[in-house]
Amino acid sequence: MSLEPTPADPQTPALPMPPADVFLQFLVNLVNNGGQLESIGVTLQMGGMLVSGSIVSGAEYFDRFAASFADSLSDMDPQARQSVRTSLAELGDVFRLPQPAEPLPNYIHLDDALFFTADGTPIAGQPTLWRGRSSAVDGFILGRLQSE
Repeated sequence: MSLEPTPADPQTPALPMPPADVFLQFLVNLVNNGGQLESIGVTLQMGGMLVSGSIVSGAEYFDRFAASFADSLSDMDPQARQSVRTSLAELGDVFRLPQPAEPLPNYIHLDDALFFTADGTPIAGQPTLWRGRSSAVDGFILGRLQSE
């Protein structure tokens, strides 16, 4: 017996889709809590494309993003650049505390992310930091794809 509505029984309610894969969110929480796991290699299937990289903690993501962004502001004076860097890095402070089991994380952070078409063809680009909603992930595998 299926719980999906059928043409013969249009009144049968469908089960709601979960907002995100709880197992993927659990893996993100493991990395966010630091300790033994600093990163996990994954390939995410998202809306017809693949994103492959290493899950890193939110703190690591914001630290690296802040440094990269501030370094790109070469026209700013050093003090202003440092202020921008500090402000952006502070966004990761919430991840420096132990993360509770609930609520599960809404975002996943990847380092060295590469992008591929659905058939695995690399999309040109350098490995980069990437942040996305865990609810937007259609599926995932452990392990990273490599561009040729």
